[in-house]
Amino acid sequence: MKRLFIKKIIVISDIEKSSRELNFKRGLNIIIGDNKTGKSSLIKSIFFALGCETRIESDWKKLISTYILFFEYGEQEFCIVRQNGFYKIYSSNTNETFLLIKETKNFHEYSECLMNILDVTMDCLIKSNRVQISATPPLLFRFQYIDQDKGWNKIAESFHNMQYIDNWKPNSNKYIVGYQDEEYYKTKQFIGLATDKINKLKIKVSYYDEFVENLTNSIHEDYISANKTLVIKDEISLANSLLSELSQLEKNKIKLAENISVLNNEKYEKFLEMEAIKRHIENLDKDHQFAMSQDDIIKCPFCGAEHKNSIEERIEIIKDMQTGNELINLCRQDIKALENELAELEKNRSQNLHNYNIKKRALEKTKENASIITTYKQEGKYEIINKSISEKNQIQTQLNTEESIKNQYELYLKKLISTTKSKEIRKKLIDVYTNVLTNVNIPINYIKISDFVQVLNKTGSEMPRIILAYQVALYLYNLKRESPFNWLVIDTPNQQGQDGKNLQNIDSILEYLLDEKGEAIIGTERKTGYENRASNVIELSQHKRCLSQKTYNLHLELLNSLNPR
Repeated sequence: MKRLFIKKIIVISDIEKSSRELNFKRGLNIIIGDNKTGKSSLIKSIFFALGCETRIESDWKKLISTYILFFEYGEQEFCIVRQNGFYKIYSSNTNETFLLIKETKNFHEYSECLMNILDVTMDCLIKSNRVQISATPPLLFRFQYIDQDKGWNKIAESFHNMQYIDNWKPNSNKYIVGYQDEEYYKTKQFIGLATDKINKLKIKVSYYDEFVENLTNSIHEDYISANKTLVIKDEISLANSLLSELSQLEKNKIKLAENISVLNNEKYEKFLEMEAIKRHIENLDKDHQFAMSQDDIIKCPFCGAEHKNSIEERIEIIKDMQTGNELINLCRQDIKALENELAELEKNRSQNLHNYNIKKRALEKTKENASIITTYKQEGKYEIINKSISEKNQIQTQLNTEESIKNQYELYLKKLISTTKSKEIRKKLIDVYTNVLTNVNIPINYIKISDFVQVLNKTGSEMPRIILAYQVALYLYNLKRESPFNWLVIDTPNQQGQDGKNLQNIDSILEYLLDEKGEAIIGTERKTGYENRASNVIELSQHKRCLSQKTYNLHLELLNSLNPR
């Protein structure tokens, strides 16, 4: 059974010529350290190395230049290096050296490589442009972390770089418990891609229908207006040549019109996307203005629930607005590029029309019999019509095939969405959850599961214990099956407004995390009573001095050995 284990995290500071290495073992790892000893920063570095963006102190970001994470999946060891905007992934060889398998600045390219290593095929779509991507580390590992900031107020929302993915919450919720596995998400994405292809084919069919109708009407009008004078035989050769050129120019006109139509559609979609983002920013701005006018705690006028209104919460709204403005700028750049392409095509179409008129006037000068010239013209148009109908029929056949494939995928998807399976998973999860809740002195009638996740409708000291109990229960549930979710990181569970009895209850949960089939990393400011039973205990004692100059050269040598010149 393949499982994922974090082996060690190394952070290097070139500014201070210092570094730090934390080694982890299977089972329970306890990191003990007072406030400002670097405990949380080192824990966050694990996720930052994986590509999960979370709130990290600016001083730490400026200080650390390189993050190195070693992990094991199945029987193979891997290494991730995040440095200078690059992601590098290495795999171990039989001779205990590491081989570079991916180096990129592109987050999605890196994510795709990591998902292949972890046998994850939960493909996703970007909201803004409907581009298909692989799952990303923050999406995959959102339930593996309870951070000291958002982690005790919301479940699995600590990472900032997930929200741009379509349906990121429901899709990852179902994947992580095994309800909708790789086969489900593959099938769903196939349906989405098939739908996009079908819509494009329908536009082409419609265009051909309209074009053939217009050309047929043109033939009828030419026959009505044709003269009936006789043609001079010597002029026929010239007329044939001119008609051939006119026919080619007619085909060019069709192709240019098709390309312009496609670009106009893309431009219109970009405008719609930009307007949607603008409306979202306006709503965020209203939220921010409202938050600025309120106290540190906002009470919901409908349900009475209290919500934090800290500076951090307001900053998150501003960050979302900034991200939205960046997306608007990107949309504007795309629209500008499309407008440039359209201008070039319009220029070509104008030139093509100019050439067409020149050839048409030359044809008129041949003094050919209008009816015979018209006959030649009609023959060229009939040729275009017949070719267009043939091409349309081919597209229609392709359209019928794609619709049939889509229908088959939809039928298969219905089979994969099993209510029986959902109920079985829900029951197993709640059975574990009930046991853990009881241990932290929370009534089981507080259990309210939606989409396999606990609904948070309680405030006060109960909320942190509910969050802790749920995520520990999910971790224990996943220990019983093969998945990369057999690890859990919890930061400072002792600072959440708990009294002495509740703190003892929280500590007693560590009993569930001793199993070496999984791996738990706990950051705490005080002794838990489980230090003697833990697989690993790390103590941090120096205030703002968790790095050491003694290990700097050793870690540089390690980094250089991964990147031999």
